[in-house]
Amino acid sequence: MNSYLKVWFGVLSVVTLSLLLCLPALGQVPADPTDQAKTTTDPAPQKAAGTADDSWHFTIAPYLWFPGIHGTVGALGHDASIHVSGSDVLSYFNFGLMGAFQARKNRFVLPIDFMWVRLRDEKGIPENDLSQTSINAHLTETLFTPKFGYRIVETDRWKIDALAGIRYWYLGQNFTFEPSGVGRSASANWVDGLGGSKIELDLSSKAQIIVLGDAGGGSAKLDYQVAGLFGFKVKRNIALLLGWRYLDVDYRGNNQFIYDTAESGPVLGATFELGGKPPVPPTASCSVQPSEVMMGEPLTATATASNFNPKHTLNYAWSSNGGKVTGKDTSATVDTNGVKGGSYAVTANITDPKMKKGGETSCTANFTVREPPKNPPTMSCSAHPASLQAGTPAAITCTCTSPDNVSVSVGGWSSTGGNVSGTGSSADLNTSGASPGTITVSATCTDLRGLITAASTPVTVETPPPPKELEARLALHSIYFPTDMPKANKPSGGLVESQQKTLLTLASDFQKYLESRPDGKLILAGHADKRGAPDYNMALSQRRVDRTKSFLVEHGVPEASIETKALGEEENMTPDQVKAAVEANSDLNDEERQRILKNMRTIVLASNRRVDITLSTTGQESVRQFPFNAADSLTLIGGRTAEMKEAPAKKTPAKKP
Repeated sequence: MNSYLKVWFGVLSVVTLSLLLCLPALGQVPADPTDQAKTTTDPAPQKAAGTADDSWHFTIAPYLWFPGIHGTVGALGHDASIHVSGSDVLSYFNFGLMGAFQARKNRFVLPIDFMWVRLRDEKGIPENDLSQTSINAHLTETLFTPKFGYRIVETDRWKIDALAGIRYWYLGQNFTFEPSGVGRSASANWVDGLGGSKIELDLSSKAQIIVLGDAGGGSAKLDYQVAGLFGFKVKRNIALLLGWRYLDVDYRGNNQFIYDTAESGPVLGATFELGGKPPVPPTASCSVQPSEVMMGEPLTATATASNFNPKHTLNYAWSSNGGKVTGKDTSATVDTNGVKGGSYAVTANITDPKMKKGGETSCTANFTVREPPKNPPTMSCSAHPASLQAGTPAAITCTCTSPDNVSVSVGGWSSTGGNVSGTGSSADLNTSGASPGTITVSATCTDLRGLITAASTPVTVETPPPPKELEARLALHSIYFPTDMPKANKPSGGLVESQQKTLLTLASDFQKYLESRPDGKLILAGHADKRGAPDYNMALSQRRVDRTKSFLVEHGVPEASIETKALGEEENMTPDQVKAAVEANSDLNDEERQRILKNMRTIVLASNRRVDITLSTTGQESVRQFPFNAADSLTLIGGRTAEMKEAPAKKTPAKKP
C-alpha cells in the first residue's frame, strides 16, 4: 500500500467511525408531522419557549496523557524498532505541558490542542579512549493542532462537530557525552492537513461520553488519531475526564529522519467552561379566560413557560382550589359546577423531566365565580272593590314573580280589620261589622330558596250615609248682619238673637251629621253691600265670616270642619234676585210683600249683609231668605215700615253698609 492509500484509508476510517456513531443521533430527528398525524391522535409534545444563546463559549481542558510508544525511528540512514510502555515513558518524563482549548459561538467551533513533552535518560558507557563515562539523551515532542468546525447535529443528547485543520509536529533529539559535553542533536518539524469529527453523547445531566478522531497527511504519509473520553460534571461548569487516546504518524523526511510510531495510553484531565449567558431560572405565566364566570360556567387556563430548553418536552400538572381541572398540556379547563361564589386560583406546575436540578416552575392565575343572583320575589296586591260599605265583601288578588325565574308561592294572608281567608294568590275580605276607615290586607310571597317578600293593599270601609231625616233637617240658612256689623273694634258682636238661634240649630245638627260623614265641612262666604269702599267691604265681610265661624266653634263644631272666604261686594244679589226671593217667601202675606217691594233699595242692601253657608259633601247652599218675621228684623233692615227714599243728588258722605 503506497503512502497516498494509507492517507485515504485513515481519513475514510475516521469518517466511517463518525457516521456509525451519528446513526443514533440522526435517529432522534423528529418524524415528519404529516406522518405522525397518520399514526397517532395524541397531542404534539409541548415545547418550552427558550432564549437563544448567541454568545461565545470557551472551554479550557488541561490534561495528562500517559502513552506507550511503538514503531520505527531513525536518522542518517539508520533506524531501529522501539517498544516503550507507558510506565517507561513516565519514568523518562522530564517536563511537559498538555491542554486543549475550544471557542464556540452558535454552531461554529474553534478547537485547539497543544502538547509539549520532554523525555530524558542518562546511561553509563564502557571505558573508552576518550574518557567518557556516560551519555545523556533528551527527546522533545511538540504537537499543535488548531481546527475549525461546524456543529452539524445538536439534539437533547447528541452533539456532532465536523472539523478540519492542521497538526504541527516538532521532534528534537539531543545526545551529550559526559563529562566532555560533546554531543550531537537532530530535529524535524512538519505540518499535516486533517479532517475529522467530534461526538458528544450526554448520558445524563452530569455524565457524558466523548469520541473524537481525525486523519490526514501532508509531510507525513499518514497522520491520524482516535480518542474516547468519559466526562463527569462536578459543578455546572467543571467536569473531570478519563479516557484513552491513540495517535499514529508515519513521517519520513528528506534528511532521512524517520518517525513511524503509534502512541496510545490513558488520558486524565478536566474541563473548565467559561462564557455564555448565565443560566436563567425557568419562569411561567398563567392566564384565565374569562376571569369571571357564573357558577357552573367553564373557564380556560393557559400557561406559558420561559427559559426552559426549547428542545425538551415539558410536563404540566394543573390544580385549582375551586372546581375540577382537566388538562395536561399548556391549557386546561376548569369546571365550576357546585363551586360557591368567591375568588379562586388555578395553578400550573411545569417540569422538565430531563433536568435534574432547576427544571421546575409554577404559575397561578386568579378567577372569580359569581353565584346566580338571589333577588327576592316581587309582589303587588289589589282589591276589588277598593272602597265599600261595611258588610260588602272584597276580592283580593296578589301577583308574585321572581326576577330569577324561581318558583314562588303566595300565602300568609292577614288583615287589620274584618276577616280575610284565601289560598294561593287570591283571598276574600269579609267586612261585616268593620268600622269605617282603612283595612290593610297583607300576604307574603316565598320562593324555593326561602326568600320572602310581603305586599299589601288598602280597602276603604266608607262611613254610612247620614239618615235622610238628618239631611232634611240640616237645612241651611244664610246669616244676616246689621249695617256695618261687627265693628273692627268689637269683632265678637253683630249677631242678633234670631241669627244666633239659627246658628245654634245648625251647630247641633252638623255635629250629628259629622258622626256619619266625618269628612263633611261647612263653607262660609261673607258679603257686604256696595255702599262702602271695596277694601272696607272686603274687611267687613271677613269679620262677618270670622264671627260666624267662632260662634259655631264655641258651640261644638270642630274648627277643622269650617272653611271661610270673604267676597266683599263681588257677588251681591241683584234687585231682581232680591225681588224674586221676596215674592217666593211664603212667610209673608200680600200686604207685607207689597210694602217690602216698595222699599226695594233698602231691602237689597239688607239682603247683601249676610254670610252664605255651603255643605261640602253635597254642595247644598244656604237659603237666601231674609228673616222678615224675626223679632229683630228691623235691626237687620233698619226700620220695617219706613220708606227708604233716594238721597238728593249732591255729594254727601257715604253711609256705612
